[in-house]
Amino acid sequence: MSRVLVVDDSEITRAILGRTLRGAGFEVLEARDGAEGAVTALRERPAVVVTDLEMPTMDGFPLLRLLKADPLSAHIPVLILTSHAEAPSRFWSLRTGADAYLTKDHRPHELVATVHRLLAQAEAVPAPEEPAAGRPAVGPLDVLARVARQLDAGLLQATVVNTLLETGMAAADFHEAARAVLATLAEVVDARLLAVAVADPDRALLEILLSDPLSPEVVAAGREELLRRLSLPAESPVEVQTEGATGTQEADLQRLVWIPLCLRGTTGGLALLPRDPEEFRHTAAPRLEGFLRPLILVLDNARLSQRLHEMSTLDGLTRQLNHRAIYERLTLEMERARRYKTPLSVVLCDLDDFKEVNDTHGHLAGDRVLSEAAGVLRRHLRSTDVLGRYGGEEFLVVLPQVDLDAARQAAERLRRGLEEHAVKLSTGATVRITGSFGVAAWEEGMCPTVDLLVSLADRRLYDAKGAGRNCVHPEVPA
Repeated sequence: MSRVLVVDDSEITRAILGRTLRGAGFEVLEARDGAEGAVTALRERPAVVVTDLEMPTMDGFPLLRLLKADPLSAHIPVLILTSHAEAPSRFWSLRTGADAYLTKDHRPHELVATVHRLLAQAEAVPAPEEPAAGRPAVGPLDVLARVARQLDAGLLQATVVNTLLETGMAAADFHEAARAVLATLAEVVDARLLAVAVADPDRALLEILLSDPLSPEVVAAGREELLRRLSLPAESPVEVQTEGATGTQEADLQRLVWIPLCLRGTTGGLALLPRDPEEFRHTAAPRLEGFLRPLILVLDNARLSQRLHEMSTLDGLTRQLNHRAIYERLTLEMERARRYKTPLSVVLCDLDDFKEVNDTHGHLAGDRVLSEAAGVLRRHLRSTDVLGRYGGEEFLVVLPQVDLDAARQAAERLRRGLEEHAVKLSTGATVRITGSFGVAAWEEGMCPTVDLLVSLADRRLYDAKGAGRNCVHPEVPA
């Protein structure tokens, strides 16, 4: 005979429910409030719990959460039986873990049918094994202590989730969001290294946070392990940012924990190197599960925002600023130079004989040449310099706080970088590229506007073309 626990502060209600359930063949246990119901449920392990919501001492919601949080009682179906028919009450009951919800104006056969249905569902799930030492003694103080621990755990989770959403959603791009996420997790998970890895459509995105000064070799090996977990081709571009100082400490990467993240339209994961693997497995890992959904939401939102920003500002082929964005940036830099009376220069570069590449090797080869040329130019610039695809095979470089002489030297470095670079095509052929460069500086006095500055650089670019290509104009002093 299956036992049903009825929890209600009304003696009349308990009597009516007890008579209905006994008439249907159930053994009935009774409790007068949530605290007594929790003690009875944990001691007796009924097949089903039927509980009211509003009761003295402890109401139905803490009882529900307590039963669903205990591994020995989580399998017991709970039916909420209340006079509250409001939608919020039903919503919160089911979200808290209730298996069914009825109002007290139900008909007797509805109660019996619902209990039978819950019993059938419970029988499909194997009950946990009883502890070898027998069931632990449970009293009212034990119940109150468990409720207090649950409240603390719930408050911790709510605080962490709120922090994740508040800091992560305010981030401007993926790396800033991932950095905020990892910094928050580092406060509640004791790990030597934390990382987020995402396989974006055209690159891998890695954000690594070092809590310990691990050696550069360990960090590099960890980076390779993250890429391996993403299952990306070896030649895939990688954007990686690392927070925290490296040092001399070694670490066993066999202990690296990888938690897959179901991101929108791609794969990714959260990786961490726990300081104490055993403690992590028993304490931190279950807690971490509750943070994954908001974490995924933050990362997805950041990726979408970054993607939309890149679509509006970046050239899709070279991944450098597009024509509109580079012009906007030049305008901003000219306003800054005018305000603070600092130098500003631009370099206009045109790849030599680019049409021959398209005619000889095809447009896909031409795209490869443009992409690699942009990479060469970027590598030979300072982090404060700005590079954009001006149009076709032309690139515009903005050099803040650089006068004409220094800009000519910078252009010469770019020219040599292109000249020394060989582009290997998928056909096996190798293409050599060169560029012609025109340089202009705002302080020359002939360029009061952005358009005039670029126009001067353009005229000098064609002077370089006329001088035989693969050179800088004005010429760099010997």
